[in-house]
Amino acid sequence: MKIAICDDVLSHRDTLRPYVFEFFRSKEIQIEIEDFSSGADILNCEEKFDIVFLDIELGDMSGIQIAEKLKEKNNNCIIIVVTSYTDYLDAAMDLHVIRFLKKPVEQKRVYSALEKALQEMKENLIMFSTKDNRIIRVRSRDIIYVEANLKAVTVCTNKKTYTVRESLKKIKEMLTASIFAVPHNSFIVNMNYISNFKREEIILESPKGEINIQISNRKQPEFKRRFLEFIGEGQTNV
Repeated sequence: MKIAICDDVLSHRDTLRPYVFEFFRSKEIQIEIEDFSSGADILNCEEKFDIVFLDIELGDMSGIQIAEKLKEKNNNCIIIVVTSYTDYLDAAMDLHVIRFLKKPVEQKRVYSALEKALQEMKENLIMFSTKDNRIIRVRSRDIIYVEANLKAVTVCTNKKTYTVRESLKKIKEMLTASIFAVPHNSFIVNMNYISNFKREEIILESPKGEINIQISNRKQPEFKRRFLEFIGEGQTNV
């Protein structure tokens, strides 16, 4: 696991680093930590980090600006803000910052933030092996649908489509969140992307345009129930 600490004060980095090492040592998780003293340094780094401890007030630019660019570079990056300020709370929450640590940092709060980060990664990151022997990790919420046909299983996300080695059954076991449903034995769909629902068909919005997927006769009652629960309408007729 790759972790970055970005703070323009050396003593703050030196205080935080051993806490992070000790936490992951206790979990028996191997990590690499890189230190950065400026926003420009971390943004110029080609490495993609799993977790970033980010000072919100750096000398060269705002931590919010840095967080935005880090998210553009790697949307799966988990950002933990380290700050003496609370003025940026709303903006940071829009970027899905999972925790604020007030300076000077306390060990128990660092541990608590890292526990939450690991839980976030466990719940939201799905790992696949592709046909060209790559390992990919995507957030479950970014998956639009999974399709199995005679040739392969494909995972369509809001950025790319992957051909994977896992079976549809195996992927269904991975996608345990309530946002996923099965309209047909060949599909798993993320209901967040449904733009139109009919008894026998759904339409998904994707970067490539609309995708029409049939709902099998056998699955129509269950799929309808799941969809109504998802949108919170209970007794609505469709």
